Amino acid sequence: MKQIQIFFFLSLSFLFSIGISAQTFQAEMKEALTIHYTTTSVMGEIEALNAFKSLSKKYPNQWLPDYWAAYLCTQVARLKGRVDNFPEDLDPRALIFEAQQHFDSANKRLPLKSTPQQSDFHMLQGFINNFQNWIVAETEEDKERYTQLRKIEFKAAARLNPKNPLLMVLNGIDLTGEDKTYQEVIAGIILLEKADEIFSAAPNRSMTTYWNKDFIPFWKSRAEKRLETLLNEAG
Repeated sequence: MKQIQIFFFLSLSFLFSIGISAQTFQAEMKEALTIHYTTTSVMGEIEALNAFKSLSKKYPNQWLPDYWAAYLCTQVARLKGRVDNFPEDLDPRALIFEAQQHFDSANKRLPLKSTPQQSDFHMLQGFINNFQNWIVAETEEDKERYTQLRKIEFKAAARLNPKNPLLMVLNGIDLTGEDKTYQEVIAGIILLEKADEIFSAAPNRSMTTYWNKDFIPFWKSRAEKRLETLLNEAG
């Protein structure tokens, strides 16, 4: 009887410690993402990236820190030439190579993925391919190769999850360009709104793969202004 009680106590202690560890991890992930979506500077983005990299080392069995670090690498790299205080010792090309490394690490840490997760991994890989085209490629052949890889990844994502909100955002943005009709712009706005609805249902976005929610406010506002112009021109 005493042995059973000891075993029961140890089991409860183990489960309690696991619960505390999970809560700590989730809180630290949320804190790291908060740095990202509240910052207005390149140094803030670098701080967010470093926070996710630290969490990757602290929690070697967790895949989300590397997934988010891969995305943050692209967001830091894109600021080269757009801000005055971009660190001189930071190489955008190296950041995109690092993005791929973090992606590969996340992919390895989560060998068994649900169908939506598979789709989201394809979306992030395609997004990284886009930056490889933009920043890494040195020849037209390389650019074309990365373009084709991006298309393959996005098609795979759509096939696995046609209602993927990450895909909705990118398609919505594509539909709101300067060369689009007002009908296309309306469709783009609807996609952005639908994606935002899905994203907003998550209580802690850092525990999801919803990396491009941040795109919506800017592109939706721009699309609405574009729509107003088109409707005024239509008379």
